[in-house]
Amino acid sequence: MNKIIIENNIVKYKELEDSIIFNYSISDTFDSVYNLEIKCLNSTDLCINYNITNDIKINVLFEFEDNVVSNIFEKYNDGFLKIKNTYNLKSFSEVNVQKIYDVKEIKQNDIVNLNGEKSSFNYVLKTISINPERYGLVINHNAPYTVSNIINNAVNICDGSVFFDVIGNVPKGIIECSLNQNNRIVTFNKKKCQINPNLLIDEDNVIAEHSAFIGKFNDEDLFYLQSRGITYEEAIKLLIKGFLFSNLKLTEQDTGDLENIIHKYWRWKNGSWRFSNVKTWYYIFW
Repeated sequence: MNKIIIENNIVKYKELEDSIIFNYSISDTFDSVYNLEIKCLNSTDLCINYNITNDIKINVLFEFEDNVVSNIFEKYNDGFLKIKNTYNLKSFSEVNVQKIYDVKEIKQNDIVNLNGEKSSFNYVLKTISINPERYGLVINHNAPYTVSNIINNAVNICDGSVFFDVIGNVPKGIIECSLNQNNRIVTFNKKKCQINPNLLIDEDNVIAEHSAFIGKFNDEDLFYLQSRGITYEEAIKLLIKGFLFSNLKLTEQDTGDLENIIHKYWRWKNGSWRFSNVKTWYYIFW
């Protein structure tokens, strides 16, 4: 798989086929912004790892040519990050994006432009939030017969608070589009979380739906698992893993990485789950 590793303001590693054109620059401003441009000429897969310890800003521009099928896997680790991703799709292109977050704090704004007929965009985001995280996503259906499927999932612990703002746009005359938004936050604290799903549609001939959920796991699910002989602590663990692993297509290594992230914060001790953000232990009684 093609791979790029970003460590703070440095491209630490890259291994790319000729089908990907990659450029990197720094904006010459008081508040430096790091710019990445990634152009996919042919069908390909790409993994991008962001290992950030500083408070930095990154702009990423993705361009996908006609008939390209691309799988983009993005992993965000450690730091305080402000990032903007723009995805531009031409005709008959299909882009599948998976994002996994383990950051201290993030503010992300993504823009998707479905510029070509029959282009499609599938987006899955998974995060464990220990501090404020804000995610904005705008999907512009600029051509007929385009498709977008959005899944945002968060587990909110410690001092975490999660905001999802999702907007799907379909102008008049852009016919036979399909939009689906599914946003869910499972919370284990009393911090404010918010989901704003929006469908701004000026055309009748479309299929559009959205859903939003903020809360805990269903008591009936816990009861069912326990009725099958599974202990309470293992039932909670299964639900957490099922929630975070669902809808993802992961390699063996990526599966291990996500399991390590869960294990990093999740402990069962003395009859209760507890989460750690290194300095403070948080006890959660269901």
